[in-house]
Amino acid sequence: MNKAILTFAILGLLILFSSAYYSTPADSRLGFKAPSLVLGNSNNGLSPLQQHRGENVLLTFWSSDDAISRLNNRHYDRLSRMDGVNYTHVSVNMDRSISVFNNIVAIDNLNRSAQYSSTVDAQTVISKSWRLDEGYHSFLLDADGKIIAIDPNEKMLASLK
Repeated sequence: MNKAILTFAILGLLILFSSAYYSTPADSRLGFKAPSLVLGNSNNGLSPLQQHRGENVLLTFWSSDDAISRLNNRHYDRLSRMDGVNYTHVSVNMDRSISVFNNIVAIDNLNRSAQYSSTVDAQTVISKSWRLDEGYHSFLLDADGKIIAIDPNEKMLASLK
């Protein structure tokens, strides 16, 4: 009798704990819901992703120290200004200096409203949650916040509805 009660109790706990994890967890891998993005500075109390909830978003991480990520950001910025674009470009700079960030935004003639700078304190959390330790990437998120592409090409961006 005691074994039967113990077995049912364990089975009940397993069902309870497994149902708590039924929804898709946030992760920066393809097919997962995107992690949160807290930049550590005030943007009307909302992160850039919260401001564009319900839209397709191209999220780009870059730094002046990484020439490829800077060039990619500039390229994506130009693409996002074209007619018929069905996504919003959100660019996050990971430099430690706000003056470097501001100078590059001006020199590269970037769309200022799409450019954000993270604080030094927030960069560790961002790098970990978005898996940026091996390099900066761009993530295409659908209207539900799910990652549908990493480093998308022009053809994929043009095919968005």
